[in-house]
Amino acid sequence: MQQIVIQKRFRGPSKSANGGYIAGLLAELIDGPAEITLRAPPPLETPLDLVGADQGFDLRREDQLIGSVRPGRFSLRVPEKPTDAEIEAALPHYPGARNSPIPHCFVCGVDNAPGEGLRVFASPVAGRDLAAARWDPHANMADEDGFILERYVFAALDCPGAHAWHGETGGSMLLGRIVGEVTGRVRAGDRCTVLAWREGMEGRKAYAGSAVLGPDDRVVASAFATWITVPSVS
Repeated sequence: MQQIVIQKRFRGPSKSANGGYIAGLLAELIDGPAEITLRAPPPLETPLDLVGADQGFDLRREDQLIGSVRPGRFSLRVPEKPTDAEIEAALPHYPGARNSPIPHCFVCGVDNAPGEGLRVFASPVAGRDLAAARWDPHANMADEDGFILERYVFAALDCPGAHAWHGETGGSMLLGRIVGEVTGRVRAGDRCTVLAWREGMEGRKAYAGSAVLGPDDRVVASAFATWITVPSVS
């Protein structure tokens, strides 16, 4: 059994970890596509146990199941990337830029300085049914060879999926499940693109696809996520 502690800087809501960061951390334990399910808000600055289970791992706080990771399967059709001009024109319309309840979110928070968070500001692209963002991975998220750690690339797939649904679900959204895979590598300073799009809705569940494109526009990571609509987050 291993123990991990999620530092405060990796928060999503104020008192719990960002779901994408937790998913990325757990995905590193699985070869190939990984399915991560979150059962409860992952607490910050608290020892959590990683326990082997089935073909994967459970994340627990004493007897409480926080989340799990298992080998996964998924299939996505990644939309055509918008032009650079379309992405730049979308940025002023970023939903998290004004009155965000979580401006400190590790993935999408505008209050994070470069290197403190990922700063993935996925914004609706005019005339396209998707959201897109530029992402410039910071050097302090890289390994000794300059490649961005898988957990951060995976985390970049998270919040954009919620932003693809902005204003359409009647509430805020929390990550419930994500199945994805990092299939390529990017270096610190590479100009990457993150795309996210809607994949349907059932009741309180909204589904989204997302992808990270490297500087050559090839897909280096992708995921299918289930988001749960809630009254609010903070």
